[in-house]
Amino acid sequence: MSPPRYSFFSPRQGHWLWFWPRIALVLFIAAVSGLLWYSAREEREAQRIVLINDVLWAEQNLQFQFDQTEERLRGIASADQERALTESDFRGRLNLLMSGNPSVIGAQVYGADGHLRFASGASLGADTAALAATIELAHATGRPTYSTLFWIGHEACVVATVPVGDEIAVALISLPRLVAQQVPWWFATKYRLTLSDADGVVLASKSRVEAGTEGLSYQLAFDPPGHGLLLRVTAYDTGSSVMQKLLIVSVVALALAVLFSWWRLRRHIQGRLAAEAALREEHAFRKAMEDSLSVGMRARDMEGRIVYVNPAFCKMVGYRQEELIGMLPPYPYWDPDALERHKHQNAAVLSGLAPLTGFESRIRHRDGHYVDTMIYTTPLIDAHGRQRGWMSSVLDITERKRSEHFTRQQEEKLQQTARLTSMGEMASTLAHELNQPLMAMSSYASAAKQLANNGEQRELLVGTLDKIADQAHRAAQIVRRIREFVRRRTPHHEPCDLNALIDDAVGLIEADARARGMRITSELDRSLPAIQADPILLEQVLINLIRNGMDACANQPAARRSIEIRSRRDGDMVQVSVADTGQGIGDDVVEHLFEAFYTTKSLGMGLGLSICRSVVENHHGRLWFEPRDGGGTIFHFTLPVTTSETTP
Repeated sequence: MSPPRYSFFSPRQGHWLWFWPRIALVLFIAAVSGLLWYSAREEREAQRIVLINDVLWAEQNLQFQFDQTEERLRGIASADQERALTESDFRGRLNLLMSGNPSVIGAQVYGADGHLRFASGASLGADTAALAATIELAHATGRPTYSTLFWIGHEACVVATVPVGDEIAVALISLPRLVAQQVPWWFATKYRLTLSDADGVVLASKSRVEAGTEGLSYQLAFDPPGHGLLLRVTAYDTGSSVMQKLLIVSVVALALAVLFSWWRLRRHIQGRLAAEAALREEHAFRKAMEDSLSVGMRARDMEGRIVYVNPAFCKMVGYRQEELIGMLPPYPYWDPDALERHKHQNAAVLSGLAPLTGFESRIRHRDGHYVDTMIYTTPLIDAHGRQRGWMSSVLDITERKRSEHFTRQQEEKLQQTARLTSMGEMASTLAHELNQPLMAMSSYASAAKQLANNGEQRELLVGTLDKIADQAHRAAQIVRRIREFVRRRTPHHEPCDLNALIDDAVGLIEADARARGMRITSELDRSLPAIQADPILLEQVLINLIRNGMDACANQPAARRSIEIRSRRDGDMVQVSVADTGQGIGDDVVEHLFEAFYTTKSLGMGLGLSICRSVVENHHGRLWFEPRDGGGTIFHFTLPVTTSETTP
């Protein structure tokens, strides 16, 4: 069946038909938006100018109070200089000053000799550092000065000092009272005025608005008294006028109406085109998608009935789509030898308990061969938000599993080779080590023969035979360690005593160490818990690290040839450290140190540290190194205390 043809006009014609209406609509919205923005900007700028003018007025009003206070203080000081100021006159002038400026809470007059002549109200005292510094500055400049900020109770205050000749008149001014008295009510209904220090701490404020949204603000330095005080005025946002809001709402409503009308018209005309295009393209797209996917897709309903499979899934199991649609568990591609496992996995999926990270499952192809798969399952949700079943993505991981198995085999061969290489390097020393108990056994056997001929020395004969048995046991232990270390077997995890593994590794290599003049010392935490590990692989790690340390110390003086081994508990991990006294590891070697087949030894294979890191990481641990204080290198590796995982 051929696809339906358009019955109205082509997409190219429709594109040009809607081009100019779109441009006109965009320009209209841009013009309206620009007009509203410009109007709001002009209004805000006008508000800012008014705010700045009001701030300057408030600052001048406060400044006027300071100027007036200075004049009154100057009059008091002048009268005292002329010796015309009495106690009653001083109090009368002070009452006049306080009535004009209620923020003045105290005053003092100092004579030419610096002694206090008159005082009334709150006082700092003559020995106050702030007052002394202010008086000294006033004498030096001959001008009114103000002290730094200080507190009387909970009130922030400053001292105004006015010199007249050698006489000084001082007034104590409360900043909160100054702001409360000099800021009018109409100002406080429009603005919030604060006086703060350089750190932003509010010293005084006034506002008659309980709560509201703050808008524009403006601040300036408050001089006098200065010393970092800032005067900040913040305007309350009163909102736009009713007419302006109505205008904005009308314009926005008109724009929305135009947009809605245009959208409805466009939707009506393009409805048939969209429907025809969707119907024609949907089938082609789904077909192309199904045919191009390499991942198997399978959909099932809530009961487990298969409702959809793609060609990749059919190819994976060997059954046709029409054969699989409608099937209920058990499915024909399930492994008959693992039906219970398949049923358990299927029950977990249908109950919503399938792991988000997916799970492995082996299925059987129709021709009988097996396919390893990784299955990821998510809920199948319809257009109304209801769950209709489960959607599964099935990945064929057979080749990956085969590759992993091959890689493991190669790693085992490399580990076996490395162990044989280590034993080859130690063969001469081990032969000497075995020769000692054998020679001792021969000597003890000769002595036992002589004692046997003399029947009266039975106790000496028994002791000699015991010594022969001890030497035989020693030789057997050496042979056992060699055989366990070099024999090839499948890696497995079992409970291990890490300290015992360290002792075995040291016992296996100590003969070689003695021959090379090396000292091996151990400092082991005997309270370490057991770990789940492969003892042979860990022993190989220990021997590799010890031998590397011995090689690093080979060129050192005999007194410095030493290897130190430590074990300790570190949280939920155990840590082993192998330290040498060699020359350390050069910077050019660090980045290649753990690479396979990289070595700095003339006869080395370059596999030791690479195998060590692989073994430790397969045990869910970590291997690293660091320089040792005084020279040398320390290799550390950690292993978890308990683990339920096993090496595959």
